[in-house]
Amino acid sequence: MIEIRVGEFAEKLGVHRNTVRNWIRSGTLRAANSVAKRYFITEGELVRFCRLQGIPESVMAQLMGKEVTVSPGKEEIMVQQSLRVPEVKTLGSRANTLRTDPQWADVCLTCGSCASACPISGVDGMDPRKIIRMVLLGRIQEVIDSDWPWKCTLCGKCEEACPMNVELLKLFRKIRWLRDRDRVPGPLHKGVLMALRRGNNLGIPRSEFVGLLEEVGEELAEECCPGFRTPVDVEGADLLLTINSKEPFGEPDDMKFWWKIFYAAGESWTIPSENWEGVNWGLFTGDDDAVRIMVGRIVDNVHRLGCKKLVLPE
Repeated sequence: MIEIRVGEFAEKLGVHRNTVRNWIRSGTLRAANSVAKRYFITEGELVRFCRLQGIPESVMAQLMGKEVTVSPGKEEIMVQQSLRVPEVKTLGSRANTLRTDPQWADVCLTCGSCASACPISGVDGMDPRKIIRMVLLGRIQEVIDSDWPWKCTLCGKCEEACPMNVELLKLFRKIRWLRDRDRVPGPLHKGVLMALRRGNNLGIPRSEFVGLLEEVGEELAEECCPGFRTPVDVEGADLLLTINSKEPFGEPDDMKFWWKIFYAAGESWTIPSENWEGVNWGLFTGDDDAVRIMVGRIVDNVHRLGCKKLVLPE
């Protein structure tokens, strides 16, 4: 396996580093992600990619960490491992809940690009750069106890601005997960538990939910959509629609906007009677186990009803 860094890779090819990221995201360059957005790629895949892009063999050899020698009239590639491959050193064990990879200490430049891009930089005297430095210096509990990671919207501007591609969002979500669940701000954790038990964040019973859907559908038929009936658990529908539980709980008329569009378009769609919640609060609390369960339930609904597409209006 060959380790590549986005910046160095882009420089050798004479392209912007975002071009390299787009190649990886689209699958044009098949690479495995590592810490701080370094990537690992097989030699065979690198050869395939370079030939596809028409990259000269001399450049390909440099990307592979080989030495290149040029003889008169002909370029000759010497298959030798380059000396620039970093030596792997054993640092020994270190108790650190968040900093799982010591390379962060070398990668972060403390340049402040992340802090400059962050919409809440300075709130509570904190910013993304300060969070990173505190983690590196072992001040883990202070970070976990801070409210700043919960005020962060996970918009990703800090990570996009980082010249070293430190994975800030993954760090912030892990910080949230390490907070005691009974200290998670607001109703978020209670909503997660409720969604796991009853299939939606507000715990609306199935019978009440289905009854409300029918009532709202009857109103819509009277207002503007003659013959409309709310499609619930319709097998073979083209679209499966999820719903934000705040709508049936407090703003049921808001559901009509999507329904009117589907009616006008003659679309085939349905709403599942269970596990219909479209907002996954496990994402916001860093609870990946809950995320997987709730996403899995939606996928199960798609297969159970034989729908072709999933609509997440949220």
